[in-house]
Amino acid sequence: MLNNNTVTHPNSNYHKQIEVSTTAKIVFNALTDGINLWWSNTSNSVQKEGGHFTIQFENGYWLAFKILELTPNHEIVWKCIDGEPDFNKEWIGHVLHWEIIENGSKTIIKFHQIGLSPIIKCYEVCSRTWDMFITDRLKKHVETR
Repeated sequence: MLNNNTVTHPNSNYHKQIEVSTTAKIVFNALTDGINLWWSNTSNSVQKEGGHFTIQFENGYWLAFKILELTPNHEIVWKCIDGEPDFNKEWIGHVLHWEIIENGSKTIIKFHQIGLSPIIKCYEVCSRTWDMFITDRLKKHVETR
């Protein structure tokens, strides 16, 4: 479980929660082996605790992550360790925390990006983009599997 000392007040970091009509296993697979199907292309992907992966966007931007925690069907924690161009360097050190909670025929996905707060330059663009990726692309992907 993510160390509570790392988490600041939830209103100071980006967070999103959605409910989807699918299983926790399908959500977990979408957040690990299926990232490229809803977020962007991946490379150097080693989906295990301590592993790394890189997200590569069509515009040439990229972000590299280390997997800090991986609890199948329950929790995933990534830390951004590199990125290009300079715009993406604001993410370095951010912790991205996914919680997956199965509730009957539905699953709740909770996402927090610790470090993505209104005080950094990319907050507006990044929060709007996350809203689209999570509430549109991820939701559609897991509900049509």
